[in-house]
Amino acid sequence: MTEKAFVKRLERIFITEGFLTKKEVGAGYGVADLVLIRKEKLNVRHCTIRRDYGQFIRLLREEYFKILSYLPEKDSGEDSVSLDYLAGKTHLSKSFLKYNILRILEKNKYIKKEKGNLYFKINSWMPIADEVIAIEAKIRDWKRGFIQANRYKFFADKVYLAVPPEVAHLVDKKLLERHNVGLIILNMQVGEKKITLPCKLKEPLNNYKRNLAMEFFWGRQLLKEIALL
Repeated sequence: MTEKAFVKRLERIFITEGFLTKKEVGAGYGVADLVLIRKEKLNVRHCTIRRDYGQFIRLLREEYFKILSYLPEKDSGEDSVSLDYLAGKTHLSKSFLKYNILRILEKNKYIKKEKGNLYFKINSWMPIADEVIAIEAKIRDWKRGFIQANRYKFFADKVYLAVPPEVAHLVDKKLLERHNVGLIILNMQVGEKKITLPCKLKEPLNNYKRNLAMEFFWGRQLLKEIALL
């Protein structure tokens, strides 16, 4: 048995349980084997807003979300902000902001530029889901898996370590419980998954990374899944 096959079987089970899944998601501090969003946790209103503005391009850089957090909403009554203001807030160079971030956001309809090089965002569609789950799978080295899963708290609301039954008895469950890392046991022979140690819902440490993780799900296929396309 390989970890690749282990993750693939686990993914299939979660799909049958009503989850959207993505493998090998890098949202900072490691690459999660599996990231999940339950369909019922999708924010349909936000997805609809984003679709209606034609904002289909994925934003796969954390810097995009930093910038959007500092931009006022269109028609909010707040003044648009300058390039100097954004550079001061983000500590990014003005040339990088202008040509690598703002230009792309403007081209793909996420922001607009007014006279005087002042910027505002088009709509408040974030986040597109209300919960993100990250899983690290290990068929042998559960300690390494725990360390990696614990890092995913930067972007996920819940994190789990997934192991086969022959490894489960070795896992220090008190350690996992102390750090709010859940435990999943997957029996490959019978195709059965059990959550033997649940974890509590907790706000991620970095909201920019959380939004970045969700972007891996965004696109026309997601809209088809929720009958918005």
